This record gives sequence, structure tokens and C-alpha cells, in this order.
Amino acid sequence: MDQPASNPAVSTYTGSRLLSPIADMAGLPIDQFNFLLSEILALVLAMCFRRFLPPKPSNTFARHLVASLLGIALSHFCFGAQIWHLIIQSSIVYLMLLWISPTHSYLIIFIFCMIYMSAVHIHRLIYDYGNYTLDISGPLMINTQKLTALAFAFYDGYRSKERRSHEEHLALSDDQEKQKIIDIPTPIEFLSYIFYFHGICVGPLCFFKDYCDFVEGRNLLVIPTSTTSKTNDEQEPIQIEQPSIFWPLFTKLSQCVIWGYFLLAYTPYYPVEFNLSKEMVGSPWFKRLCYLLFSTFCARAKYYFAFILSETVNNAAGLGFAGFDKNGIPQWNLLTNVKPLQLELATSLKVVIDVWNMQTALWLRRVCYDRIQKGRTLGVFVLSALWHGFYPGYYVCFILAAFETYAGRGIRRQIRPYFQKNQATKSIYACITWLGTQIALNFAVTPFVLMEIQKVWYFYKTWYFIVPIVSVILALTLKGASSKPKKNQ
Repeated sequence: MDQPASNPAVSTYTGSRLLSPIADMAGLPIDQFNFLLSEILALVLAMCFRRFLPPKPSNTFARHLVASLLGIALSHFCFGAQIWHLIIQSSIVYLMLLWISPTHSYLIIFIFCMIYMSAVHIHRLIYDYGNYTLDISGPLMINTQKLTALAFAFYDGYRSKERRSHEEHLALSDDQEKQKIIDIPTPIEFLSYIFYFHGICVGPLCFFKDYCDFVEGRNLLVIPTSTTSKTNDEQEPIQIEQPSIFWPLFTKLSQCVIWGYFLLAYTPYYPVEFNLSKEMVGSPWFKRLCYLLFSTFCARAKYYFAFILSETVNNAAGLGFAGFDKNGIPQWNLLTNVKPLQLELATSLKVVIDVWNMQTALWLRRVCYDRIQKGRTLGVFVLSALWHGFYPGYYVCFILAAFETYAGRGIRRQIRPYFQKNQATKSIYACITWLGTQIALNFAVTPFVLMEIQKVWYFYKTWYFIVPIVSVILALTLKGASSKPKKNQ
């Protein structure tokens, strides 16, 4: 998912080539042209879907059916016969949900999905090494998130039913209680969830409970405030009209235009790999650092564009509405996947993690962080690396990011208090930590882009391994770096 296709003529792309002449005229590889066309079609279809099949009980089956059929058509256009990977993986998981006890199915499904996805990653590693031709690996990564999250939610529903035994370990957290699933999805619900057209190409992840609420219109139900003695459970929910999608679409499409322009005007001319060139390595360290920060920013621009575009397409269908704030303003942030401004101005790596690939971070929390007792942070980063694939640079990226997170946690607890005396010292601390966060972030993500271990090693060698060494030392020496403070009982 990280490098442009090297040569469209010899590409391993398996999607439709029907529009190759038009793609050539546009100066785009056929895989990228098909992707953009699919997203534009999905955007138009999403607005029609919302207009002509609004969420109400009589439309539920039709909404599931239309969403899934359109999704299958778009995915076949983009990926060709590779969509069989989605069909095979999803069908096996559905049979597991039917035949295996919930006490074990969630773990078996998780292992199976990770192995299946890993096999596809390895196949791509062998046959398309170092390149990016649009293939099924991206949708399969999202599908793995959907299926594993669904399995864990069904397990939580089982735990909820078993709580009558009053065993403490069966208690659910508030988030697990909200996302739990009591019954196995019907075939049409499951098919729709896997293939819904406004999220099939690039996501982002939507959890099953949220998706069903969107299809059935339950996200448009509100419990009225009342002064009577009736409880919320006794009051009749009120169906509200679908809020306007004009403002979220206008603002997010405007962001897409900005990032799209940046992607075309700057990203091709400031490649991250130029950091390895003799010219750059021989330059003064300040120039090298400035180029490193800007080139990695250019690399992030394509993700900003893709993440915001995918959220826009989903919003056009009505998916992403998260209710109203206290002022009655509609909130369209259920599927927000990135917050570029907050990320670029972040003063800690934790903030970066919180506002980058947010739906994946939520998946990692729900299936990993909230489920294990020890080594949570490192476990999340390792799972994230496995989910992305098997290029060595991915593992360097996430392992270093884990140590940097520990180091940042220690700095915040041990050093930050000395800078909280007045506004001047607070401002100094904010400036220092912003620069430190930028350096830590970009030294961590550069291996993700370079991918190959030889390039990663050479890159760090030219910087004398300063950032990795300092990060590990701080993580190991600062008190409280590797653990969260205990809550007061």
C-alpha cells in the first residue's frame, strides 16, 4: 500500500483494463484510474442510495441487498477475480460462527483471518516486491478487521448472556456492552456488511453494530427527555429526519482537493528515498533534517487524501452520523480516520496515534489492548505490524514507535511537571515537545516507507542511530515509562 506501480505495462494488476485508453490519456496507471473512478462512482451512488432508499423498516432488506450487490460490482471492477479472497475468507468465518462455540470461535476466527491475510501479504511480497499495484490486500486488511471485530462482539454477547452466573471475569466494559452482538447476523446482513459499496475499496472500518444501526435507521432514533417518572427504556424512541450531508461533504471534499493538489504538486518531487542519496547524506544536518520532515509529510499527504475521501463517500450514504452535540449540531465523526491538523501540531506521540488511522487504532484497542493484561502497548504495535504485512521496515517502524511511546510517557510524567510553573515555561515545553514529536514520528515512519532492511539500516547509520538509541534509553530508564498510573481505588 505504499509505493506507486513501477510499470503499468507489466503490472500484476488483475482488475478491469477496459478503460486503459482513457487512463493513458489521463496519465495515470490503470489501477489508480480505476480506483479514483470507483470512488467517484461510489460517491454518486451513495447520494442516490441515501435519497431513494432511506433507512426505515420497509427498506432494510433492500438497503442490505443493494449495498452488497453494488459493492461486489465495484470490487470486481477494481480487483477482478481477486475478490474471491474476500468471499472465501468471509464464508469460512461465517461457518465458524455457526458451528463453533462462542467460547472458542472468536479466537479461532482471529487466528484464521490473520493467517489468511498473511498468506496474501507473502504472495504479494514474492510476486510484486517493493511495488504497489492496486490489489486485494488493502480490502482484505479491512475485511480482517471486520471479521475479527464481529467475532469478538459476538463473544461479548455470549458473555453478556452468561453473566447470570455472576462471575466477575464475565463482566463487560461499557464499550463492549455497547458493541456486543447477541445473535449471529443473517446471511444478507453479513453479505452487506462485507461488501457495502461505499466502503469496499478503501474502508474505513465500520463495526457491525454501527453498520446495522445505519442500515436500519437506529442511529436516527433518540430517547426524548421527559420529566415524567418513565425510564428511558419505557419511553418511545422518536424517529428523526436524516441530517443534511451538505456541510460534511463540502468540507471533506474541500480537504480532498487540497491534499490532492499537494499530492500531485509536491509528493512526486520530494521522495523519502532521496534521504539515502549521496547528495543528501553529504549535506549539513539541518538541511537533511528539514528535507526528512518535509518528504515524510509529503508521503503522509496521500494517506490524508485517501482517508478523507473514503470517509466522504461513506458520509454521502449517511454512514458516519454519530448523533448531535449539546448544541444540536449533527456530528459526522463516527468514521473519521485522520485529523491532519492535530497530527501535524501534536506535542506527543500519543496524540499522533490517537488521530492517525483512527478506526484501525480502535480495532487494535477492542481486539488486543482491552483483552490482554500485560505488555499491552507492545502487543498493539506488534499486531499492527503483522496486520500491515511482512516488509522488514514495518516491524522497525512499529517497534521503534513502541519505545518512543514509552519514552514519551516517561517524559510526560517525570519532566513535564518542571515546566508547569508559568505560561512561559509551558510554551517552551510545548515547542520542544512538538519538535521532538516530529523527529520521533518521522524517524519511525521512514522505515515504513523504505520497507527494505538494507535501506532502513543505511538510513539510521547515516544518523548514527541517535533516535533509536535515545528512545530505548529513555524508555528503559524513566520511571513510569512502561506502565500506566494506577487508578485510585
